[in-house]
Order: sequence, then structure tokens, then C-alpha cells
Amino acid sequence: MDIKSLPSPWRQDLRIASYKNARFHCESNSRESGRRIVEHEFPKKNLPYAEDMGHRSQSFVIRGYCITYVRDVPDTGLELFRRDYRIARDLLRAALDSEGAGVLQLPTQKGEWVVCTQYRLSEEQRFGGFCIFDMQFMEYGADPSVAVPTQATAASLVQQAQQTRAQLITRLNHPTPLPKSTP
Repeated sequence: MDIKSLPSPWRQDLRIASYKNARFHCESNSRESGRRIVEHEFPKKNLPYAEDMGHRSQSFVIRGYCITYVRDVPDTGLELFRRDYRIARDLLRAALDSEGAGVLQLPTQKGEWVVCTQYRLSEEQRFGGFCIFDMQFMEYGADPSVAVPTQATAASLVQQAQQTRAQLITRLNHPTPLPKSTP
């Protein structure tokens, strides 16, 4: 029994890597994040104070490639599986150069909303029909000028719901009489 014959659920969930729907093969990927910590040191105090300033934005480093296939794979609609690797290369390069954020889909992870900060495209004559992309991305996040519901907003909604409920209960317990109809 070899390792490939062992059941491996993660292999069943593999996805084709892509950025803004431009597909590529993914050789390796890494992500970096953490917490933003500011250390405060005070005169005449032996203990510092570490202040947690929140989530550090995620950054991604990806090594991808496009390669020539022996023949075009029919009916896939994917430029990645073609005899001419330059089609997939040019689509990925255009996506990386385009303005704005897009979805980065890696083979074993969920899609992330990111922006490409830098990339390097390498091609060598001795490796004809093959190119390597070294790409860097960062988490796109949310525009601070766009209002995002806050705890205060959520508390306000809860309070309004409670007031509406109280009014409804009062009306149900003290119904107003219906007007009498005249024959």
C-alpha cells in the first residue's frame, strides 16, 4: 500500500488556484498575520505593558506557475490546461496588473478578498513552456469611511425590538373594542 492509496479527504476538496478568476498551478503558499501589539515601558517600573491594538492584516506569498500541456484538454473551458501556456500566463498577468481587489483562491483554503501588492514573472529559455509567478498579496479589508454596524447600533436595534414587543403585549392585553355595526 502506498501513500496515494490511503484515504485523504483534503485531496477531494482541492480547488484550482486563481486570482480574479485567472487560474494557475500553486507550488507553494504561505500566509502571515497576528496581533498588533504596542509595548509600553515606563520609567521606574519593572513591568512593561503590552497593548493589543487588534488584528494585523494578513499577507500572502504565493509561488504559482503555468506550464504547457501535451495537448489541449477539451471541454474544460480552462485556459490553464492548454498546449500554449502563454494564454494562462497573460490572463494571470493581466489580473495581477489590474486595479482593485479580487478573490484569491488557494487549493486548500477558502477564498480571500485581497489585493496584489507585487509579483515577479520568471521565464527561462532552458525551461521552455513554463513560467513562474512569485506573488504577494495583502488582505483588502473594509473601507473605514463606509458605515459598519457597531455594538451601539446593535444595542439600539435590540432596544427598539424590546419596546415594540412591550407595546404589542400591552395592546394584546387591553384590546380596543370593535365598533358596533348598525343593521
